[in-house]
Amino acid sequence: MARKIFKPIIDIDAGTHDDRLYTAALHPWRSWLRRSLLPFVRQETPWLAAMQKRIRTPLLDHYFLWTANLGTHTFFMVFLPILIWFGNPHLGRSIACLTAFGVFWSGFLKDFMCLPRPASPPVHRLTMSQGVALEYGFPSTHSTNSISVALYLIAVICDSISPESPARMLCILGAIFYAVSVVFGRIYCGMHSVTDVIGGTILAFILYWVQWTFRDSLDSIVTSENYWVFLTIPICLGLVGIHVCFMGVLMGVYPGSWMCNKTELCQLGLKSSGSGISFGFISLSIILMKVIVGVAMLFIWRIACKKVCYFLLPPIYRAFNLPHRKFEIGAR
Repeated sequence: MARKIFKPIIDIDAGTHDDRLYTAALHPWRSWLRRSLLPFVRQETPWLAAMQKRIRTPLLDHYFLWTANLGTHTFFMVFLPILIWFGNPHLGRSIACLTAFGVFWSGFLKDFMCLPRPASPPVHRLTMSQGVALEYGFPSTHSTNSISVALYLIAVICDSISPESPARMLCILGAIFYAVSVVFGRIYCGMHSVTDVIGGTILAFILYWVQWTFRDSLDSIVTSENYWVFLTIPICLGLVGIHVCFMGVLMGVYPGSWMCNKTELCQLGLKSSGSGISFGFISLSIILMKVIVGVAMLFIWRIACKKVCYFLLPPIYRAFNLPHRKFEIGAR
């Protein structure tokens, strides 16, 4: 039954035009990069189709279809604020940066390389996103996000939990299981080639290393007394000229954390009252309301900001002749 539900949605995928179009549109060395990687993607297609035919089951179809959501920016947008709201702002900010730059740089490289996803057919695609074939394939954003987050969580676990504690190994195995489920799921679902996943993995290691190495410096931005943190806003607006992905998150995370650090607003929440009800019905109600109202406000803010940006940014970029990703060519 499940095999009949998920069918190829779009006839012409991104990156599958005549090669002469890309040769004419791209800079010579960029065109050479694309021609160098394209054979790997094409050679993998029959192998991926054979692998799917051999191991697919309805249970695995649904498992990998749903776990794919764990590597999307929507998932992180919902669950990362919960870390900040309930006492771990450092971890929430760090993972927000990882995923923001993961989406940003992987999206930039997708449009820069113009490489297609595995051809369907013969590969069978399982996806909940109707427009996924409008995006190029290399590198895999899901792989970048899930691996960089898993690496960062493992580093935090090793740094904070004693080696003798059983919880340390359980947490590490949980992070590895999360990354493997998402990454292998992209291949199983026919959404990415192994080449795409390798590219996403390399990018994930780079982003993880930068975030972990400079974590104290990045944290000092929100704990300092100066106002340099607000430079985040024009810098992120400038990066929009390279690629529009997740920059609004960083525009809010650092200035918002800085302002929150200077007020009592973020200190509101569950505090030990000594009355014996700190984990009772009232506290659980506060937790539930915080999550429901907070996540609802996030989605409302996202929708509103999107509409405002679509209305304001194009005329501003045209008026000031700002850079607007001239390297891109249409996916279709």
